[in-house]
Amino acid sequence: MKVWGPIASLFLLLAIAACSKSDNSQSSSSSPTNQTASNTAPTASDQPENETDRKIIQDVRKALTSDDSLSTSAQNVTVVSTNGTVTLRGNVKDSSEKQKVVDKAMQVAGVSNVDNQLTVTQ
Repeated sequence: MKVWGPIASLFLLLAIAACSKSDNSQSSSSSPTNQTASNTAPTASDQPENETDRKIIQDVRKALTSDDSLSTSAQNVTVVSTNGTVTLRGNVKDSSEKQKVVDKAMQVAGVSNVDNQLTVTQ
């Protein structure tokens, strides 16, 4: 009898998750501006299942996290790669750190271009 409580809770959570996912897909398809924004600026969820791009992301992430001179926010920027074009999105502390993150990404093998969408927070 005690087993039914957790099972019922699990089904409720799955039902809520399914509803929220379907609501998100309907709202994005009904709004043309959302579609345009996602087509021009890739996000982590748009990441292609491409071994080369995954390797580029891994190498850029390693380059950023291994540099202790970068702030924590700079080490944790979003990195997306599509056919060798790396998109960087997130916050950095100043313009020199912004340039340093871009330079590190450009030094990674396989990176042909960097779309710099980093924001200076201070």
